[in-house]
Amino acid sequence: MYTVYLADDEQLIREGLAETIPWDSLGMRLVGTAEDGRQALRGMREHKPDIVLTDIRMPYLDGLDLIGKIREVHPSCRVVIITGHGEFTYAQSAIQLGVSDFILKPIDVTSLCRTLGKLTRELDRERHQQNEVEEMRVQLQRADEFRLQHQLRRYMMGRTPRQQFLEQMPEQLLRARAVVLVLLQIDNFDNLTAAMDEETIFSMTQKLEQSIVKAGENTSMLSIEETSGRYLLLFTGTWKEELSFEVRSYVRRLRLVEPDMEFTTAMSPVYDHIDHCQEAYEFVRRGCEYAFQLGSNRDVQPEEVKSGGMNPLPDIPNVGRVIRSISTFNKKTIREDFELLAEDIRQTGHNSYLYTHMLVSVVYGEIVKLLVDINCPIETILDDPLKDYRKILTRTTLDDMLQELYRFVARICDFLDKNINANQSVAERAKTFIEAHYADSGLTLDQVAGEMGISPNYFSALFKQSTGSSFINYLTNVRISHAKELLKSGNYKTYEVAMRCGYENSTYFSTIFKRRTGVSPSEYRDE
Repeated sequence: MYTVYLADDEQLIREGLAETIPWDSLGMRLVGTAEDGRQALRGMREHKPDIVLTDIRMPYLDGLDLIGKIREVHPSCRVVIITGHGEFTYAQSAIQLGVSDFILKPIDVTSLCRTLGKLTRELDRERHQQNEVEEMRVQLQRADEFRLQHQLRRYMMGRTPRQQFLEQMPEQLLRARAVVLVLLQIDNFDNLTAAMDEETIFSMTQKLEQSIVKAGENTSMLSIEETSGRYLLLFTGTWKEELSFEVRSYVRRLRLVEPDMEFTTAMSPVYDHIDHCQEAYEFVRRGCEYAFQLGSNRDVQPEEVKSGGMNPLPDIPNVGRVIRSISTFNKKTIREDFELLAEDIRQTGHNSYLYTHMLVSVVYGEIVKLLVDINCPIETILDDPLKDYRKILTRTTLDDMLQELYRFVARICDFLDKNINANQSVAERAKTFIEAHYADSGLTLDQVAGEMGISPNYFSALFKQSTGSSFINYLTNVRISHAKELLKSGNYKTYEVAMRCGYENSTYFSTIFKRRTGVSPSEYRDE
C-alpha cells in the first residue's frame, strides 16, 4: 500500500479530498495533511510518503519551494500539483523539478483518481524492478558466499594446493592475523531426524543457522554447513587474545539463544593466518572425537584436546588390533584379541581401574563410530547402549571388565549376522513400495514400515543400513527423479508436476527441487 500526503491552504479542499477519494481501493493510505508549506515539509520528513498532492500557492513556503525541499530529502517521491487556471503557465516551471502531473481547480475527483491510479502502476513497476535488482544482488552475494565456503572446505580437506587456495581467498581473509575454527555438531543428529520429514529437518536446521548468524552479528564469522548436522564456524580478527575471548563469548551467546538444542562444539587454537585453517580443521575434528568421552552438549576447549584428546589410544600394541578385529564382526577373532589385550595390560603394569576405564571408553567409542560408518547406529541394536556401557564399567577386575566388553560386542555381532539378509529383503520391498506410491503426498516412514510388518525405528535402521540413505532422503530422490522426467516432457506446469510427485505445495516443491538440483523447475525445463 502506497502512502499519500496532501498539502493545500484551503480547508474545504483538504477535507473534501480526504473524504471522497477511495484511498483503499486505489491501494493507498492518506498519512497526513497540511495547510501551509512549512507544516507540509515537517510532515513529509516524518512520513516520507510515496506521493504528494500539493497546492502551488501556500503560505510560508509555496508549492515550488516545497517540491525542491522534497527532492532533497525524498527524491523518489511522486508529486502532483494542484493549481488554478491562472497559474498554469507559472506551474510549467515545476516540470523541471520532476512533477508527475497537474490537477486543475476545481478538482475533478474522477480525473484525480485516474492520475493516482497511473502513479500506482508506475510505482508498482519501479518496485518490481528494484525487487528484481535486489534479488539478483542477493543471489550473486549468496553465490559468492557459497563459492568461498566451497573453496575453504576443499582446502581444509586437503583437496586444494596452498598457493591456489591463497589466490582464491578475498583480501579481508588474507589480512586476518588471528584465525579460529569451531566445529559445531547437533548431538545425535541422525537419530534425532530419523522420523522427521525433510520439511521439519529443514525448519530445524534453518532455525539453528539463523541463531548461528544472530549470535555472531558483531563478529567476523563465516558459517560453512557440513553434513549430518555439522557446521564449521570460521572466525577472523587482528589480535589473538581478543579473538579467543570473542569466540568463547560467541559460544556462550549461542547457548543462550538455543537453550533447548543439544549440540557440541570443538574450538581450535588461534592461528596467525588463514592458510592454517587446514590444520585447524584437523584439530577440531579430533576435538569432536574427544568430546565423545565427555558426553553430549559440551564445549571442548583447545587445551583439553591438547592434553587429553590428541592421542586417544593407549600405548598398548593390541588395542589397535582389537579395534581392527571388531570391524570384521567375527566373534572368534575378537575373543582371541581381547585375551591378548588383557595380557598386554598386565605386562605393562597399567592394570588399574582408571587406565582400563579409559581403554574401554576408547574401544566403545570406536564401536559407535564403526556402526555409524556402516549406517547402523548403535541405538538401533541396543535399547539403552549407555546402560550397557555403564554396566561394563561397574566390573571391579580387569578380566571381568574385558569379559563384559566382549559380551557387549558379541551382541552386536549376533544382531548384524542375523539381520544382514533380512535388511536387503526389507529394503528391496520398501523401494518397490515407494516407487509405486511416491505420488501419495501422505506417504510416511510409519506407513511403509507397517507395510513391511516391522516397527518404524527398526525399519529406519534397516533401510539406511541397506541403502546408505535415510527413508526421507530416498523418497525425495525418487520424487525429484520423476519430476525431472515430467518437466523435460514439457507437458505439465510446475504445480502439476508437484502434485504428480507427491507435493501438495508447489512452492515447497520448487524449494526442494532447487536444493537438490541447483536450479528451479522452470530453469530445469528450459535447459
